[in-house]
Amino acid sequence: MVNAPLLEVKDLRKHFTFGGSFRKRGVVKAVDGVSLTVHKGETLGIVGESGCGKSTVGRLILRLLDLTSGEIHFNGANIGELSASELRPIRKDMQCVFQDPYASLNPRMTVGKAIAEPLFLQGGLSKSEAMKQAEVLLETVGLSVQSARLYPHEFSGGQRQRIAIARAISLNPKLIVADEAVSALDVSIQAQIVNLLDDLQQHSAMSYVFISHNLSVVRHISDRVAVMYLGQVVETASRDQLFNNPKHPYTQALLSSVPEADVNRKRERIILRGEVPSAANPPQGCTFHTRCPHAVDRCKIDKPIVKEVEPGHYASCHFI
Repeated sequence: MVNAPLLEVKDLRKHFTFGGSFRKRGVVKAVDGVSLTVHKGETLGIVGESGCGKSTVGRLILRLLDLTSGEIHFNGANIGELSASELRPIRKDMQCVFQDPYASLNPRMTVGKAIAEPLFLQGGLSKSEAMKQAEVLLETVGLSVQSARLYPHEFSGGQRQRIAIARAISLNPKLIVADEAVSALDVSIQAQIVNLLDDLQQHSAMSYVFISHNLSVVRHISDRVAVMYLGQVVETASRDQLFNNPKHPYTQALLSSVPEADVNRKRERIILRGEVPSAANPPQGCTFHTRCPHAVDRCKIDKPIVKEVEPGHYASCHFI
């Protein structure tokens, strides 16, 4: 019997309204019918161009944003319908690591206190016990105990991200949403942070939703990958299936843009024409048809359904 997923998102939608009395009111469909699953100990990578809605999906999963419609089932509970007070005991099991660790850390609080705070408020520890545990967590992420007395501005970007990770794992969460957690770091520091996340997962069986536009990093850390375009998931597969045999034309174009380490290996570069359509006025039919090199008249009218093209590999395209 297959274990139930830790996280299951069904037909998730988030629409933002804009405009007012002086201009026509409009709707931006930032997330428009996303369905995902994440199992215990698994890493799901979410990739796509800037503005495709991947960060909004992460914030909806954590209930940092209210959803327009859809369902979010976490650890057996439908958290999409819970109030702020009902979500409070669940918060400790769902943590996040943001792109900019400096913005997510209080500049007036030492990093020791920043890590100890959730342990004191949610972990049931006294202030002194929480501080001792914070020092242990700093050592876990490769920083010294003495770091606990310092402030965020006294650390490098990579060190601050380690501090953010230490705070995120402080309550032993079941799920961490990492939203562009390494994109602002140097390549060598990226590797250190990704390896740290790998090590933590092996020891605790945490699950990750790893949101990034860096395909090389996603390939290294992910078990499965979901590709988003204009608020929708167009392809989902295991890491090897997706990178070795992409089915959707958008995924093929994305992967063709990844630099090839072997200079003797030739790869056809697929150039997408035109700009990404506005989420306030998405195209009818297949949302990718305005840029797809294979589009025909049917693509402009009929929206493709998601099909399982091989075991565990799903894509939405009329020609698959």
